[in-house]
Amino acid sequence: MSTIACDTPVSSLDESAWQAVCKTAAEQAQRGCGLSWDHWVTLFSSEIDMQASRLPEDQRSHALDIATQEWDYATPAERQEAQDWNAENGFCTHGIELGYCPAGCGS
Repeated sequence: MSTIACDTPVSSLDESAWQAVCKTAAEQAQRGCGLSWDHWVTLFSSEIDMQASRLPEDQRSHALDIATQEWDYATPAERQEAQDWNAENGFCTHGIELGYCPAGCGS
């Protein structure tokens, strides 16, 4: 019988703790999004980016996968793409048609 020695311990993401972080971020985004999906995604994903940056590097990818699969996390590039599309198609940064945003965008 052979054994495999490992010099570096492999840390494992505490999935239940990470899911609690995601749930809290989702709830906070819900309170601040004004019922705009695009704005919710931005708020949620920005918070997840900040929280994930605090994790050990070897856990971040798995953490972001969970946030993507269960809470629709969007990468910074995906969020920028959505903002670009909004700007090109007459929508404000909140994803609402210009002139109709309750935050006064485009007024």
